[in-house]
Amino acid sequence: MESFRRRLKLSTVRRETIPSPVEAMESSPPTAPVPPASNPESITDNAPSTAVEPEQYLSPRPLMVMIASLFLIAIMITLDLSILATAIPRITDHFHTIADIGWYAAAYMLTNSALQPLTGKAYTYFSLKYTFLFFVALFELGSLICAVAQSSTMLVVGRAVAGMGGSGLLNGATIILGVAAPPDQRPMLMGLLMSMAGVGQLAGPLIGGALTQHASWRWCFWINLPVGGVTLLVMLFIKFPPYKARKASWTIRDVIHDFDIIGFSIFAPACVMLLLALEWGGSTYSWSSAIILGLLCGCAGAFVAFSIWEYYHGDAAMIPASLVGNRVVYSSMITTFFQFGSLIIFSYYMPLWFQVSKSASPTMSGVYTLPTFGAQITTVIIAGALVTRLGYPVPFAVVGSALATVSAGLMSTLDIHAGAGKWVGYQIINGVGRGLSIQQPIQAVQAVVKPDMIATATSNVMWAQTFGGAICIGLAQTAFLNLLRSALKTRAPGVDASNLIAAGATDFLGKIARSGNQELLRGVLLAYHQAIAHTFYLAAGCAVASVVSCLGIGKTKLESNKNKKNAPQAEDEEKGLPDTTGNIHKPAKSDEKEKAPTLDGSVDSRSSKEPAN
Repeated sequence: MESFRRRLKLSTVRRETIPSPVEAMESSPPTAPVPPASNPESITDNAPSTAVEPEQYLSPRPLMVMIASLFLIAIMITLDLSILATAIPRITDHFHTIADIGWYAAAYMLTNSALQPLTGKAYTYFSLKYTFLFFVALFELGSLICAVAQSSTMLVVGRAVAGMGGSGLLNGATIILGVAAPPDQRPMLMGLLMSMAGVGQLAGPLIGGALTQHASWRWCFWINLPVGGVTLLVMLFIKFPPYKARKASWTIRDVIHDFDIIGFSIFAPACVMLLLALEWGGSTYSWSSAIILGLLCGCAGAFVAFSIWEYYHGDAAMIPASLVGNRVVYSSMITTFFQFGSLIIFSYYMPLWFQVSKSASPTMSGVYTLPTFGAQITTVIIAGALVTRLGYPVPFAVVGSALATVSAGLMSTLDIHAGAGKWVGYQIINGVGRGLSIQQPIQAVQAVVKPDMIATATSNVMWAQTFGGAICIGLAQTAFLNLLRSALKTRAPGVDASNLIAAGATDFLGKIARSGNQELLRGVLLAYHQAIAHTFYLAAGCAVASVVSCLGIGKTKLESNKNKKNAPQAEDEEKGLPDTTGNIHKPAKSDEKEKAPTLDGSVDSRSSKEPAN
């Protein structure tokens, strides 16, 4: 009886890692006595605090409801980013200013990039459900401010608030999928999530053009409110898996330490200074101006200080050195940085090419990009199924990035007389490349990090993606404007580049066309085309860099759920703890290799003397 009480006490302490131990001991008595647990707290300290057992994954029906809600969020976020392009001309007409055009997108990216790593801390210490719902509500607040904006400044503020909310949504969705779905279903579901993001990109220009033309530009923001409202209501009634990596402490000292407030205070200004330098350099101010040089120097100094602080802050850092030091993690971050950089350059400049070269309206330029997004959505679903079956994400990332490189090179050869066969075919290649590669870095990272680092690792990868997009689109904009000015000097020397840039491509070209000066019109068209084609070189360079960086991910394999079910028993054998039948397993000898279950159920063999990654 005394032995039974000790065993019951021990099983109670380990109730999160051993399913139903009391019932198992009653039905199958132990074959050997259990030694008393003199320090039960050490057992829970050593056990993975975030392990999610197969029995704790959501059942099919709640999982499908949750996935549908996450899909709506993915569509809403990417729709919000792409819908604005077609609405900006009407917005500038309404507020009678073009001075803030760049800020409508930049304000969102600034706050989104700066807060992205901190959202991983929030998901680590707080409830998945309520943290996610908080970010949804914050994004909705930003959309509401934009919808009722009475000035251009108010609209910029609303975009900044929306960026704060958006910083925790896509990475939150991937974290939720990582703990709610069984490992063998994650690649397919992640692929579907990314395909829904593609749907938002695809529909954005079309919906934005229709709303702006037939209703009001404000409906581009009103449309977010019902989508977010439905998600809030649905998720309130869904029971999430029991996941919380660490328990939060609310003392001021612990909050500053655990959330790395000092690191964030250094990191956020560094991001803002870098993005401002890229936004203003070469357009508002010259690159040699004191303002741009000051921003770049301040950014460099802040990043150096941030790196030193993060190194000494250890695993509590916003971007832990031990995490970034993992080859799979930093290779995935670099890969997604360049992948999204290449993607966003095409997303912005292909519609512009259609408007200039094919005289397409904003709505029709969105229609002409359907081959890219259609191929991307189809391929991302197929890639998810193949990765689920084969288990290796890296080959898909390599092939996809290579195809994106090829498509970028081909698109740079387009001329103003290119037929539909060329620009449709090149876009399909680009879409297939995106679909094969875009979700693979997150899959690889979630497969290798420790359970209590899932949220932080995922947020860092998503930050690299967002930051890569912001950096690359800033560089592309600067390159495009400089190339356009240079091309106008040779192709259309009588045109003032400043007036052309301020008026916009379609309005200025329309004025020239109405004047009947066909030679001048052709010169401006060729200048625009040359600038856009050379900007595609930057997209090609980003794609090449992603090919090289994804090789560093290595032979990471995603295991099936079968291995996950055996993980608790493998852990019992390591620690000399009773299994569900009450049998005791002796711990491995010091010279033998220990087996530690990873997030997806794979077993990472390492010597007991080797530290965990």
